[in-house]
Amino acid sequence: MKFIPENVWKYLSVKLPVLGAFLLGVLPVLIQEGINTQLIPTEYHALLLSVVLPALAYIGRKIAQPQLHNQSLGFAAITAGHSNTDPGAVNGKIKEADLVVNFRNAVTHYLREAGLQVKTDGTGTKNDPLSAAVKLIKGSSVAVEFHMNAAASKQANGIETIALPRDKKLAQDLSKAVADALGSRLRGDNGWIDQSKSARGRLAYVNAGGLIVELGFISNEDELARFNARYWLAAKAVAKVLINYEKGA
Repeated sequence: MKFIPENVWKYLSVKLPVLGAFLLGVLPVLIQEGINTQLIPTEYHALLLSVVLPALAYIGRKIAQPQLHNQSLGFAAITAGHSNTDPGAVNGKIKEADLVVNFRNAVTHYLREAGLQVKTDGTGTKNDPLSAAVKLIKGSSVAVEFHMNAAASKQANGIETIALPRDKKLAQDLSKAVADALGSRLRGDNGWIDQSKSARGRLAYVNAGGLIVELGFISNEDELARFNARYWLAAKAVAKVLINYEKGA
């Protein structure tokens, strides 16, 4: 379970019961004074204590506060692999770095729309290098970076997320979200690749606590075409997984 990092005092459901608790200590004195001076009839004593104060708590729960609905749920670091000076894998004129920047921007859009605080390694087409992306992980509740695979075989395909064992469930959920949206298969352990068993060795981003989602194979023409056609759907699905993760669902 994750606690939402926010100030609870903005909620009436908290303020009014606290007010009620304060009045519970003050009212008896006021009521007694009222009884002595005949300002408050005795029959209202029980009414004030047993009805009015509980009503304050109930009202606090029922009053709508729409201005609070867009408050942030948490903090996420969302980054794109490679950088403006490192294209990553390529397929003709198509660069991995460009594809994952688009995906990063789409996921960020959906997370912010849901009220999540997000830090990224750039906006628009900007894509900072790995050293900058890793720094964003510190202090975040979750950190995800996007990449695309490449292989000598044009038939290699599938979705995977590289992560530490502690993040296995989240890694599997992220991979499934992408695979379902793009019509791809899962690689590894239901979409999870244990970094210690990865051919890539120890990755700085994962070592720092982040997850790396491989969105498919840029070298596979069919998978690349499906990514380009559906990446917004995949990004929305990924955002939903992260939102649920932040909520502790």
